[in-house]
Amino acid sequence: MAKKLIAFLSILSLFLSIPLMPANAAAKAGAKCNKAGITEVVKGKTYTCVKSGKKLVWNKGVKVETTTKQSVQSLSLANMKKAMIPKPVKNLFRYHYSPNAIPAYKEKIESELNFAMEYWTSVYDGTELFNIFYATEKELEWLVNAWKTYDLDINGYTAREYQGRLDREGSQLSAGSVPSQPGPSHLSFFRSSTRPIQDDAMIPHENVHIVQQQLSKNRTDQMPCWLREGSATLFSNFQITEKYGLSVYDSAKRIDMNTYQMSNVEIRKFTDSQWFTHLKNLEGNFSGGCDFKYRFAYGAGLLLSEVLMADGGFEKMMEFWRAFSLDADWRDSFQRIYGVEIDVWYKTKAIPYVMSEYARVPGYR
Repeated sequence: MAKKLIAFLSILSLFLSIPLMPANAAAKAGAKCNKAGITEVVKGKTYTCVKSGKKLVWNKGVKVETTTKQSVQSLSLANMKKAMIPKPVKNLFRYHYSPNAIPAYKEKIESELNFAMEYWTSVYDGTELFNIFYATEKELEWLVNAWKTYDLDINGYTAREYQGRLDREGSQLSAGSVPSQPGPSHLSFFRSSTRPIQDDAMIPHENVHIVQQQLSKNRTDQMPCWLREGSATLFSNFQITEKYGLSVYDSAKRIDMNTYQMSNVEIRKFTDSQWFTHLKNLEGNFSGGCDFKYRFAYGAGLLLSEVLMADGGFEKMMEFWRAFSLDADWRDSFQRIYGVEIDVWYKTKAIPYVMSEYARVPGYR
């Protein structure tokens, strides 16, 4: 396993691991600290270093009312393992490959999708074959025409997104998506033919979006992006952990938590009120930086999804996904299913956990 590369993003090679700057002493309200924005958890409270006049001091702290940072992750994994028992599946997909598609990656797509879907047999009941497309960087025109056969991407959004990805990433291109849209969707891969084929969570992650589409009755465009991307990251990380071992989860989680660092925003410096504003911005589907470029929703959404899974389990999350098929405000559905108003949940459970995890897990700067 030590020799296997679990690479979630091509940008990972740009990151270097360094420890966070520690505080001089255990945090205490009003005591001096040495860097604005750092956080520390002491006796059930998350303290943040803030500027008060000309001094840097620890604020009053926010009570961590959920389980501890260690047990949230372990309980989340335990709840998934208990509920997601893999079982053999029949073929659920219709594959479309471009003329120059790499045979090894075609094999990988099919084996990874089959492996991933084995964990969803208790909830996925789609009866129609789901369309899967794969083309190399030279065959975008082929891909667009293949979509047209099934009346997919009528507005051209995915075609424009993939062209932008090709322009930005070049030989590092590795695009995959299940477009968040009303009506039938598809899973498409648009990938450089020279990019190495590695073990990663990309295919299981996109497979989760297929399940979300089916359970929400093609209304994943109604999901807040922290839930859509965060829960997909949670489940894909769980599945590669099942495949490669528990040690993979921590390294994968660290990568996901730090993907935002391609932006010029340092969320590790956020106060609890800034985190609240940030999470509210991530409620819109692909607004507030949920997109591929900044990926704010992936790490934060993963942590929020861990809390939901730890506290409510697998069945409640599936009920929440299904609720998006209803003509109801998702915030009302959240309160009905989890028994707490979403803003209260942010402040009392989600944000304390997010802040404590970002204080615990080192970044790449």
